[in-house]
Amino acid sequence: MQHSSVMKQGINRVYNVGRIGGLLGLLLIVPLVHGEVVGEVVGEASATERASDLLDRMAEALRSLSYEGTLVYSHDNRLESLHLVHRIEQGQVLERVMSLSGPLRAVTREHDRVMCVLPEGEPIMIKRQSAAGSLLSTRSIDPTLILAYYQVDLPGVARVAGRDTEVVDIVPRDELRYGYRFYIDRDTALPLKSDLIDRDGRALEQLMFTSITVEEADTEIEALPSHPGLRSAAPTQELGRWRFDGRPAGFQLVKQGVMDHPKGAEVEHFLFTDRLSAYSIYVEVDTHDGLSGLTRIGAVNAAGRQIDGYQVTAVGEVPAATVEAAVAGVRLISDAAP
Repeated sequence: MQHSSVMKQGINRVYNVGRIGGLLGLLLIVPLVHGEVVGEVVGEASATERASDLLDRMAEALRSLSYEGTLVYSHDNRLESLHLVHRIEQGQVLERVMSLSGPLRAVTREHDRVMCVLPEGEPIMIKRQSAAGSLLSTRSIDPTLILAYYQVDLPGVARVAGRDTEVVDIVPRDELRYGYRFYIDRDTALPLKSDLIDRDGRALEQLMFTSITVEEADTEIEALPSHPGLRSAAPTQELGRWRFDGRPAGFQLVKQGVMDHPKGAEVEHFLFTDRLSAYSIYVEVDTHDGLSGLTRIGAVNAAGRQIDGYQVTAVGEVPAATVEAAVAGVRLISDAAP
């Protein structure tokens, strides 16, 4: 497996944005950690209905409540502390996640942009579009739309940050995706905790509020410092020269565009999702130092190969088999079989 410093930095950057910036998305849809669960499991039909109601309430709470808290993030036998500020101002969601331990990492999301500060790197501003924003929106997850690939259960109740929560399990039916265990506050319906889980229900990553304050605040989050090196990445029209054969079951292309590479080159980006899990495919000119084969950072897997002068890399918080299948099926139209 080749692994240049540029590729390592690229995958680390994807990972850090995905984990710190992705926490914004998870916290908008669900947050994450493990605890003792008690209670009786109900039937699948009634569990789905109850889960749908809980997730709807959670989405509404995230749309309407302002809150601030400290979280603990656990992965690969490591613990990290994070501080989250979430504000609703004039109907808009403004957020900031900042690491409290280790190197400085911070992400601020406001209106149509996401601004990131990563270790040993310049701040990056990413302009969001409505199509992309819908994946990280406060709309609820509809269990009925994912039942082909996930099983929904209600294992009981648990206590998180001194508050009672109801637990919702969304367990993958196959080895191509991960699932989630959500802990939803009974009083506010805010998600206080969740696990990223595998098919057997084992926690791969965990995130939990250790303290949280819910308030009606309209003060603005302190902005990240401006920087002349900020880069914007805007989506483009469909390019049409790539085909994705043999995609992992259930994953559909929902977004594509062009991103700026740190060295100035353009990187084509394709986002695939099954309505819960997601992976990205990045295509750039081959510089002969890209990823060949498979690598992993935490629960994020990446696979890469070279195709006709291009480097193709798939990255996602999905099992290794999923990114491997995704990369294997990428074809240039001129290279595709009729």
